[in-house]
Amino acid sequence: MPSADNTAGTSQVTETIARFTTLTDPRAISDALLVLHHALQGANAQEITQRVLETIPIAFLLQLLQTDHGDETEFIVDRTCSVLESLLQETSYSALIQDPLLYGALLQALNSPLPRIHALGLSQVDKVAKEDLSVLKSMLGSDIFQATVSGIASDSISIAERSKQTLLKICDTEERLETVITFEASFPLIQDLAQSKSSIAQLRMIEVLTELAGRSHGSLSTLEKAGLLDSLKNGLDAVDILTRFNVIEILSEFGATASGSEFLDHSGILTQLATVVENEADQDSLGVTAIVKLYGKLGASDQVDFVSMDMKYQILAQIERLLVGDDDFEPDESLKVEAMASIGLIGGNVQNVEWVSQSRCAETFISRLPQLTRDSKAAWHHSLAQILACSPDPSPETERVISAFYSQLQGPGQSPFIARLLVSAKSQSAELSMSALAVMIPLAHYQFGVQKMGSEREVITFLLERNAELSHSQKVAKHEVIEAMLKTFHATKETSSTPLLTADQVSHLDLVHRQGPFYQRATATVAIQDLAA
Repeated sequence: MPSADNTAGTSQVTETIARFTTLTDPRAISDALLVLHHALQGANAQEITQRVLETIPIAFLLQLLQTDHGDETEFIVDRTCSVLESLLQETSYSALIQDPLLYGALLQALNSPLPRIHALGLSQVDKVAKEDLSVLKSMLGSDIFQATVSGIASDSISIAERSKQTLLKICDTEERLETVITFEASFPLIQDLAQSKSSIAQLRMIEVLTELAGRSHGSLSTLEKAGLLDSLKNGLDAVDILTRFNVIEILSEFGATASGSEFLDHSGILTQLATVVENEADQDSLGVTAIVKLYGKLGASDQVDFVSMDMKYQILAQIERLLVGDDDFEPDESLKVEAMASIGLIGGNVQNVEWVSQSRCAETFISRLPQLTRDSKAAWHHSLAQILACSPDPSPETERVISAFYSQLQGPGQSPFIARLLVSAKSQSAELSMSALAVMIPLAHYQFGVQKMGSEREVITFLLERNAELSHSQKVAKHEVIEAMLKTFHATKETSSTPLLTADQVSHLDLVHRQGPFYQRATATVAIQDLAA
């Protein structure tokens, strides 16, 4: 049997539908729209939709969008749009444009300066993606498509972004993209924006085109043949530094795809970028920083053959120069940090880790540690942590590579690296402490790493200590180190007789692990230094 609440709710919906067209008070209209919106999302949505369409004319709802409702206008517009979207959910684009009222309303919505109404119109254009190519072709030659593309150049960021999403949906397959690009009426609209004198409108269209090109090699080929990606190459030569920066930002997303990295290679863009790094590092720090980030994203992507790319363009050598400078160039701290971050991203990809770890760039990266400021040292730790975390479940081969890389960290005449790392982990600077713990966590996933940590009595002591002054994040990080150490220890114990930790160390680490990161004894504690031995 239906509950009293359900019965009351049904009664309210029925009454709202029946009285809706008689309402004149803006607050009452707004409340009624909210009732309809919720009902159209409920279990009986199909039945409610039918009842609303039979009782409330669509024209009446559309009129609400054109009326000034005072303080309630924004609410009424938003709720009316939501109700209309629900009512038209099952109406195809081809059916919608057959209705003169709806066609006119759609065109009006696509030219509205109000983002919510504009989005209502675009939600109907989105439906073209589910229709036959013939419907798409008919739309491409209409005012509907022109209004859709024009929205990308809107002064409203919301309208522009939503318009971009609709164009991406319309071109959701290689066949549909080719249809849009080769159609006589639609191509000039896209080309005009891609070559627009308005840098903002141009960049928005370039973002759309690169996202489409990054989907497949076929899509890339279609757009290249049409000359629609020329703006990317031209953008790198822009006099305006901000325009060039934005183009590089777009390229960094595009380049991380298989087709995008191919384009960066054969188009000559990577050569252009290398030239900027070589000749303009001291003049355009914004652009060079963006290039370093781009290199990091290329290396981090599993769709990119970074090793081959580095062999051809000496990317790691470029990053190394930006890390240390030369006779003609001295990088600032922010650029050094970005260079280190990119080394971490590139080396953190298991496909590249051996190549990076054996490079001169890695040697330079390691040698910089003693000279770094506290903040830069934290960035260095995070980059190292990414390299160590190149694989969530390291294979024997990865263990071999990382172990060899770790041996470079030791340094002649220096104390063990793990001991120096511990100094940072104990730092009063929460940022530096967390960065050191971020290194310990992935290190504990390796057999050699657990051995190194277990061989340093002070490291175990530090992990077992319950320091109430540590932050929430520091306590959690220490617990993660212990958890990883125990996991590695037990996994190794099943397959090898190599002792990674002593029985006492395992016992005490296990106890602290089971107690959790936030455990505090209520009574005075005994010193644990002896237990750590």
